[in-house]
Amino acid sequence: MLILSKTSIKTTVLLVLFILSASFSFAAKALHNSSEEHSFSTSICLPQNDTIKTEVVPETKVQEKQSEFIIPEILLNKTIDFQVNSEISYLSFRHFVKPEAKKAFFNAWIKELELKKLSAHTDSLRKVYSQAPDNMKEQIASVILKNERQTILLNEEIPALYQNARETEDNYWKTATEEALTSFRSKLSNFKDSIDQIAQKKQEDARKNVETSTDTLTLQMEQTKAAEAKTEINPEIVYKIQIGAFKGKIPEPSNKLIKKLSVIRKVENYVDDKGVKVFTTGNLRTYQEAVTLQNQVKQEGVKSPVVAAYHMGKRITVAEAKKLNKEL
Repeated sequence: MLILSKTSIKTTVLLVLFILSASFSFAAKALHNSSEEHSFSTSICLPQNDTIKTEVVPETKVQEKQSEFIIPEILLNKTIDFQVNSEISYLSFRHFVKPEAKKAFFNAWIKELELKKLSAHTDSLRKVYSQAPDNMKEQIASVILKNERQTILLNEEIPALYQNARETEDNYWKTATEEALTSFRSKLSNFKDSIDQIAQKKQEDARKNVETSTDTLTLQMEQTKAAEAKTEINPEIVYKIQIGAFKGKIPEPSNKLIKKLSVIRKVENYVDDKGVKVFTTGNLRTYQEAVTLQNQVKQEGVKSPVVAAYHMGKRITVAEAKKLNKEL
């Protein structure tokens, strides 16, 4: 019994020593791993004595770079026509003061180009649809419907973007100093002068080119005379697109549509001899140009735009205008 007890005690002591040895071994290994991890982490965090110095960019500068909007170089000198308010108009992308306004206008301008291409593509598809076999019509129709949905979306986005740009710039000029206003007017005047000078130089260059060759001169003079004769036939003929005619109060939906169109197009109105208030857009020289604009206005939401003709400001029939303009 005593021998068994001594054996049990010995076994227990050995077991305890084994457990303690394993614990120490595990702890040492864990400590070693921890030391390595710490050493690795420290090597990453500690600064190195490199010869290349990293520039620290202040947070404000980073934010400025992220918010900066840059117009493509090729468009910077492109002439635009954007009326901010009754006194301020922009003729170049460079005239914008606020980057967010410039970005909104640029996006609207790009989307308007997209809308014109989309309208032309849709019109061509309609012509194809009318002549397509029955098994192709469904496919063409689905593309037309997709284009029309995109057209509606663009017609909503474009005026909103233009209005956003206009309001942002207008708010700036409302609080601008008189000195800033005077400086901008001077800048705008110089820009207009430069445009006129460029146009004048082009005319002079064209005239010099004509004078370099007798044959060319004769031909171009004949062409010029023919063009002038065609222009002088009836320079008073003007085509407009009538977008509405109302006697009395204008219906609210029509009023909203006219305001929407006036954001992207110049809308004029007058009262005829019957007391009807007529709203029009466009001042076009030929009937074909008028038809093109009529289709565009239709895409912009006007259900039944009408081509209207005027001679010296007086309304005449389209047939009379085409006859006077020798467009028959």
